[in-house]
Amino acid sequence: MNLRLGIYDIFSRIIPGGVYLFATLEFARVLGWLKIDWASSLELKILPSLGLTIMAYVVGTAMDRIGSTWYSLFNRGMSDRVLDEFKREHKNHWVLDFDDKDWPILRAYIYIHNLNAGDEIDRHNALCIMLRNISLGLVFLAVSQIMQFVITRNWLLLVLVTALILLSYQLAVQARFMREWFYRSIYETIIAYRLKVEEIVKPAKSSAKVKNGGVKP
Repeated sequence: MNLRLGIYDIFSRIIPGGVYLFATLEFARVLGWLKIDWASSLELKILPSLGLTIMAYVVGTAMDRIGSTWYSLFNRGMSDRVLDEFKREHKNHWVLDFDDKDWPILRAYIYIHNLNAGDEIDRHNALCIMLRNISLGLVFLAVSQIMQFVITRNWLLLVLVTALILLSYQLAVQARFMREWFYRSIYETIIAYRLKVEEIVKPAKSSAKVKNGGVKP
């Protein structure tokens, strides 16, 4: 049996799952449910690391719907907005007779014709999923640090909480940009398939000649 992890799996599942696992363990540590030495935990052997990778993949997959809900708080109606903007930009050159909900079919068309182009487009989507889940994971981590502050009254923890929340917001914004690039890449690639390059890119013909009959260098 051939098991192969791609870039999409790593970015959209394993890395977010690892962040969620870390936030959960930190929450348990703050409450005293677990005693964790983060320094020694970095010295994991191959087998435990493989187990954590599988666990991170499962957690990242399970939490993706929640991460998507969190992300929707910042970005509502993105697919139709991006398509409307794209149609306005190209209305003088192309008639785009499809709706925003048709993007999965257009992506499938791209994959059929060029697998590498489809993978490059999906990279934006994978990064979006990763960033939006990490953003939510940082919120969970900030909650555990607030609880730690209540216990220890260490005011430096509030600085850490502020930094985590700001970073979480910035990641959510960057995830929005990645999602926009994902949609636009689909539409741009579809238009590119319609282009006949020889009709729009032609060799320049120089008509400038020197008065004595010579050709201007």
